[in-house]
Amino acid sequence: MTYTGRTLGIGLMNGKPFAFYLLCSRSFPQRRAVVRRNAVYIENLTETDNPYVSYPVVRLLDDYAVVTNGLQTDFMAQALEWESPRKALVHVLDVLDYERDSYSTPRIAGIIEHGNGKGWLGFAGRDEFWVKSLELEEGTAFVTATYDLGFVELDFPPFSTAEGLAGRVMGLPFENKVLAIGVVEEKKGWRLAVSP
Repeated sequence: MTYTGRTLGIGLMNGKPFAFYLLCSRSFPQRRAVVRRNAVYIENLTETDNPYVSYPVVRLLDDYAVVTNGLQTDFMAQALEWESPRKALVHVLDVLDYERDSYSTPRIAGIIEHGNGKGWLGFAGRDEFWVKSLELEEGTAFVTATYDLGFVELDFPPFSTAEGLAGRVMGLPFENKVLAIGVVEEKKGWRLAVSP
């Protein structure tokens, strides 16, 4: 199995866009996901002065769902009020760049649009920067992670609910899994779930 650190993906299942976040952690495994209205936050449960281990991870808007591994979540949600998803990713990731921790942890981000088969992924590392506009494909997830994954396409096992998606994500063959968050389009708005 591979250690990927923070991992996220976007895709299409049963004609509906979905996004997920998988938290894998060696150093800070005592964390939880807290849902507050249209947002989800990762909260660290151990004492530390590390500013990067608690952060907003999901922000649900009327037209978009934003999933990232850091404070860029809220900045991207704000940027989407006046610019396209691609530009929001480019601008916010370029300004914030990678995290200034001992691992130079990359910032990763994904956006899906309600009622549209398009999605966007972005990556800002110390030596690598990219943003991709993607046509989502049925039964496929486009995935990136902070470590040792790059950009990959995965055949994704079927699911019908956000709870099912989160469970499938916890089954991915990556090490040190802590929790998963699934976001699935509904007729009106989004449905999200956390596992375990």
